[in-house]
Amino acid sequence: MKKTIISSLFAATGLVFAGATFAQAPAKMLPLAAEVAVLTATVDSVDLKKRIVVLKDSNGNLAQMNVSKQINDLEKVKKGDIFVVEHAQAIAVGLTAAGKDAKPGVSGVRSLTVAGKGSAKPFEETTDTIYATVKISTIDAKSRVVTFTMPNGEKQKVKVDQSVLGLDKFKVGDDVMIEYIDDTAIGFVTPKK
Repeated sequence: MKKTIISSLFAATGLVFAGATFAQAPAKMLPLAAEVAVLTATVDSVDLKKRIVVLKDSNGNLAQMNVSKQINDLEKVKKGDIFVVEHAQAIAVGLTAAGKDAKPGVSGVRSLTVAGKGSAKPFEETTDTIYATVKISTIDAKSRVVTFTMPNGEKQKVKVDQSVLGLDKFKVGDDVMIEYIDDTAIGFVTPKK
């Protein structure tokens, strides 16, 4: 089956479908004000026995998604449903100069997943709070957006919350300890008629 931009976008948002559980969508999916990227695809087919959902993007390209047995409500997903991924721009809620002995890398991750049974369609929202020691690559003081580089070379862009004071004291190349929140919601919805 042809690989598409959908599968690469899903991979870029860090989604792992195999271990997901779903719940009913809360009224407001993203708790923090941030730019949100919304990716959608239409369900082309569902194989309940093999637990495979085939998605079709707006160009007609197909991508296959294997669904874990932990997903209880797969039978609620039908051809024509819309698969939606919402990923909020990461928001920094803490930023401080790294100590001289601080080693670069992620020092901790706390995850909160909204999960449950009995929703109209499968749904999951995961909010990760990440603690890391990183190097600042760019700073846009006006928009309060900082890009940093992880030790593996990966770049991450975060919006620094207004509650974080002293952003003007940091410069490109500084090693910092950062706490940021990353939020992703995935689910299926019945298309409006």
